[in-house]
Amino acid sequence: MTDHLFPKGAATMRDGQPMIASKLELSPCAVSVLGQLFVEGPTSDDNITSRAGRCDLVSAGLAFHEAGLSSLTPDGVRLAREWDLCSLYARRDRRWYLKVRTSARPEGAAVSHSESGGAVR
Repeated sequence: MTDHLFPKGAATMRDGQPMIASKLELSPCAVSVLGQLFVEGPTSDDNITSRAGRCDLVSAGLAFHEAGLSSLTPDGVRLAREWDLCSLYARRDRRWYLKVRTSARPEGAAVSHSESGGAVR
């Protein structure tokens, strides 16, 4: 077994299937950056909320950092989309919460007044 070669949460292969870090293995800083990158897309070093959090995500295979920009990998996007809505609501991370709610909704479905923050027409 080669698990001892990889830091906890590192992306590895087991039984031919890629493994990604679980939500429980991410630091609070990494969770914050995961949400930021999911909502904002590629983000420059000057605007990243936590460089340590970004490094945690890169080590876990959930993000990459190149030429001064950080962005999520497909696994990072999948993890951000699958994040528990109740947890996002409790974190008061409105942008991440709304993006997950919107991406989970079938195309063309209505957005309620409470979700959109705007008036219902």
